[in-house]
Amino acid sequence: MAQQLLISLLLCSLWTVLLWQASQFLLKKYSALQQWPPFFWCLLGLCFLPLLPLPELGQQWTIPSVLLQDTLHSIQTETAQPQHPGLIQPPANSQSLWWWLLGCVFSISLWQLCRIARQWQRLQQLIRHAEPLPATRLFSPAQLALLPPQLEIRQTEAAISPFIAGWSRMVLVVPAYIWQFTAQQRQLLLEHELAHLQRRDPQQLLLLRILVAVCWFNPLLRQIEQAFIRSMELAVDQAVLARQPDLALLYGQTLLSSLKLSQATPQPALTAALIHTNTGHSFYQQRLQQLFQPCSTLSSWQRWRIPLAVGGAAMLLNLGGAQLSYSAPPEDWLLPVGQVPITSAYATQHPLRQNRPHQGVDFGAAQGSDITAAQKGKVLIADATSLHSRYGKVVLIDHGHGYQTLYAHLDDFYVTAGQSVAAGEAIGTVGATGRVTGPHLHFELLRNGQHQDPARYLTLP
Repeated sequence: MAQQLLISLLLCSLWTVLLWQASQFLLKKYSALQQWPPFFWCLLGLCFLPLLPLPELGQQWTIPSVLLQDTLHSIQTETAQPQHPGLIQPPANSQSLWWWLLGCVFSISLWQLCRIARQWQRLQQLIRHAEPLPATRLFSPAQLALLPPQLEIRQTEAAISPFIAGWSRMVLVVPAYIWQFTAQQRQLLLEHELAHLQRRDPQQLLLLRILVAVCWFNPLLRQIEQAFIRSMELAVDQAVLARQPDLALLYGQTLLSSLKLSQATPQPALTAALIHTNTGHSFYQQRLQQLFQPCSTLSSWQRWRIPLAVGGAAMLLNLGGAQLSYSAPPEDWLLPVGQVPITSAYATQHPLRQNRPHQGVDFGAAQGSDITAAQKGKVLIADATSLHSRYGKVVLIDHGHGYQTLYAHLDDFYVTAGQSVAAGEAIGTVGATGRVTGPHLHFELLRNGQHQDPARYLTLP
């Protein structure tokens, strides 16, 4: 499971690279997308497409009838004798390494979340140190009527950009230098922050930062985060000037003045603000250019047609990739318990079985040894009741193209029916359940419902 999850996370990172390249093409072709933040949320959601459980198209999951046939005498009478644990070399357990790597990934994610928590604490500390400011000093009577009742307003001596932050209780923090601006400039700054409030940008930004912190292993998510911030600010600039386009020059002057006054102090993280210290000068040039040369806007149909087209193409590509990965016949079969003695070969006859041919191979592994899947596939059975009681606890895996493997007499399970497993993934432990004379693994390989000699597929010791 750990190996499969790590591989899926790696595929997410590689998949994000392809999506990012495709998005750059779309942003150049449709420049209005740069002012539509939902496009980047759509892009972010598609980045995790490889984590979705996709069906294996065209596969029919059936249990071979030969395994369901009941006989008066078991053809699986065990001839393996218990082996002394000291004489058997236990198989290498690679699963512990995968779990260790997965633990490292989650540990770094937790550390990144702690950084977000510390940033949030510093932000709340700055807000607490700021002095409350009556709303009547900043807003006109018409604006006061539109303010949400839970909005708190504070003034700080720090030379930072005005910002709005919070989750359920929102706080608008303005710097003391705001009184250096004219009344009209102050109104433009406040309308910018109120637009953030109406669009719920602080909540979106906080969610995005948490997601990027958890998925630190995907570096392109930070670029998507920066692209979202740029899109968010461009959209807010456009919304402010849509109501008063004749103030474009004054708005640009206010933007430049705020940028100059707040350069000395880093902007607090997790805030939706007029100025962002982690954006370059080219972004502000783009914002100023938009004030006087606004680009075309997206129609309602275009706003959803493009994400739907990208999402549909991505889904089809991912389904096609999943189908291709399942289309090749299984190769390079792995030993289910490593290099251990063979105590009963395929087709051997013995009086204990009334000279019936052995339908599989018995591996003389020690009790509790890990059993691994011989190939990738889907678990059809993982219980002690679906097949004849002589098998005991059994796992049946379908590998596609008519191939199935059976692992019998298990002591414990690591998998459940319906679960997909990778080649070499641990599925259970060696036991002595069912009709046996000692601990061992009984392994069968079937193709199109017929038993096959495992020696044709496995490199037996």
